Amino acid sequence: MKKPKYLLTPIALAILLAGCNNDSNTYQQPILGEHVTNILQQDGYQFKDLNKNGVLDPYEDWRNTISIRVDDLVSRMTLEEKVGMMLIDTMNAAAYGATNETHVNYIDQQKMTRFIFRNSILTEEQLNGMSESERNPSGNVITGLNSAPISPREAARYMNLIQELCEGTRLGIPALFKSNARNHLDPNALPGINVSAGAFSEWPKEGGLAAAALGDGDMSTIEEFARVMKDEWKAIGLRGMYGYMADLSTEPRWHRVHETFSEDSDLTSNIITTLVSTLQGSSVSSDSIVLTMKHFPGGGPQFIGLDPHYIAGQHQSYPTHNFEYHVKPFIAAVNAGVAAIMPYYGVVGGGEWKLSDLATGQTVAADGTNLYVGTRTSDGQVLSLADVVSDRVKDTLRVPNNDYNNDATAGTPTGNVGVAFSAGILNGLLRQRLGFTGVINSDTGIINDPNTGVPDDEAMQNNRAWGLQDKSKNELFKIAIDAGTDVFSGFHRNADIMSAVQEGAIPETRIDQSVKRLLTVQFELGLFENPYVDESVANQIVGSQDHQNKADIAQRKSVVLLKSENALLPLPTGTAASDVKLFTLGVNDGVAAQYGFTPVSDMNSADKAVVRVRVTNRNTGALVFGGAKFDEVDVLDFTGMSQAQTWDISPSLAEIKQVMDTVGAENTVLSIYFRHPFVLDDVSGLKNAGAILATFGASDSALFDVLTGRFTPKGKLPFALANSAQAIIDQASDAPGYTPADTLYGFGYGLTDY
Repeated sequence: MKKPKYLLTPIALAILLAGCNNDSNTYQQPILGEHVTNILQQDGYQFKDLNKNGVLDPYEDWRNTISIRVDDLVSRMTLEEKVGMMLIDTMNAAAYGATNETHVNYIDQQKMTRFIFRNSILTEEQLNGMSESERNPSGNVITGLNSAPISPREAARYMNLIQELCEGTRLGIPALFKSNARNHLDPNALPGINVSAGAFSEWPKEGGLAAAALGDGDMSTIEEFARVMKDEWKAIGLRGMYGYMADLSTEPRWHRVHETFSEDSDLTSNIITTLVSTLQGSSVSSDSIVLTMKHFPGGGPQFIGLDPHYIAGQHQSYPTHNFEYHVKPFIAAVNAGVAAIMPYYGVVGGGEWKLSDLATGQTVAADGTNLYVGTRTSDGQVLSLADVVSDRVKDTLRVPNNDYNNDATAGTPTGNVGVAFSAGILNGLLRQRLGFTGVINSDTGIINDPNTGVPDDEAMQNNRAWGLQDKSKNELFKIAIDAGTDVFSGFHRNADIMSAVQEGAIPETRIDQSVKRLLTVQFELGLFENPYVDESVANQIVGSQDHQNKADIAQRKSVVLLKSENALLPLPTGTAASDVKLFTLGVNDGVAAQYGFTPVSDMNSADKAVVRVRVTNRNTGALVFGGAKFDEVDVLDFTGMSQAQTWDISPSLAEIKQVMDTVGAENTVLSIYFRHPFVLDDVSGLKNAGAILATFGASDSALFDVLTGRFTPKGKLPFALANSAQAIIDQASDAPGYTPADTLYGFGYGLTDY
């Protein structure tokens, strides 16, 4: 790589500006970063010759307005270059931050400038402990969900290499990298959904940040988090985010609850406003991380909790007609100036039906809704949605919202079409009613070749154009673009969209509209002037001790004390702690001793016990995007999960009960990671513990600081907790909380003393 050149030091710039231009139009010379292009001198200023023609063209002249620059650049682009702007897909670094022929192909041949970055970023210490095969894994690590682990410095080097490749293209259009969330303590990060923090500072999960904000009574923790995140992402050249999720956790069975902030629309709106204002700003600038808020118009109310990554989960439901409640956080995002919005796969409109109304072998509802979910390979059985879910949910009424789905040509019945293809939702609601003028970015894989016809647990569905499965790829591209989609996630073949344009289905003028929106962001970010970062400081900035200290405080603020009885808490400190024989499960070795307790491995000799509980999924086949098997999605109570095939409680419910029986329930502290709003059912006996705490991404030290009173509990529940398994079945997918009779702990609950 050519040694970076950053032109004009601040002192030189001041001298230059003092001595040039006698007219009234003086400008602040930006610092230019160039590896490939030449520098043009004009009127005492410097410019990058991005198209290498030796002439200062309007789009290269940073003195012009962005609209002038965008219009000029679009006029110079070929159709192939324009189509390339509308593609975004995973493009990870190779081992050690290197590039290879795949990167060159995406940039030179496919004309792409937008990329999703999924590499795990670890500290140098972590990387030094790895073998060569771990650092340089086999298989597809560039474009798949797996990746080679790299350091922050290597990530910065990689992004500089990519910017150099882009700078060398015909027009020199810079790259924009986006990533899913990274700065959270998540022991169950899932490729394609989020990324483990690794070297980045580890903050609570989204629900934990909301719990801390409720405890604070303001957005100070959210602001601090966003400032730190921005510094760390910018240090490696990561300037865009697929997030945050403005969806609401009103449906407890939905496996993506752990990525939401809250069930409460007002709280989520305030958090979203703060994130946009702090990470991005009301207008995009060279200091911004641009956000792609998702999943419009709110992915929370999934019918019976199934996710629309799967053919079985394609429908949303609004039994209390609470559609606007879910739109509210997106209104906040738009009003705050968010740069991009991502619609979800789900079907908002269409028909009203119950699975119990389907006859044996019937795959189409009476109103024409196609509920076929695949043909089982083992026995050839044709499956409807009713065949793959539990009997417990078959009487649940699916209720659509057709306020913005009135195009009779879209779906059968009318409105039965995924959001990315809905002109009523994207153009009518988002563009016209809400006034959004930014980029509409599809979710990944909304268009592809026809699915193979097998159910979700046997193979990943590659075409998520729900309601339009009978359409060709060209037809789907036209419908999505006509509806308002600007850029397609999960696409890297220029020919895909080019084919639809060339057959006359999509006019080039419509392509130009999207390209102008996309280019505007890259100009506003200042990437045309300087897309490069200083590799030498990346390791020092990402996950710095100062940053982690702030994250540690947030973790402690996020812990919610649900129950404290019999003077069990706070646990003793100092010399008194050594008198306590403490048995732990789910806690790292050495933590109890670190806090002065006498750790014991035999629970029979323990005075007190601390048990950390984590629930995950297992044996789910091809359900790679998360969640339990569909007939167990509604099982959220601990007794039911302990008996289920695709839920895993660690330590097991039997082990937890053994500890409580041996040490005494009144002497047992339970700390539960609420990735879902799990149910502490009566039969499980968990409610009998002397103390119960809810966590949302907190380290052992954060928990023990709260347990010992070193940090007073402050967190408040971001969502309500039900008191029975039946309450989960009875609740409404689009409404927050439960009836008072079905509520164990309500939204905002949390003790602040022991």
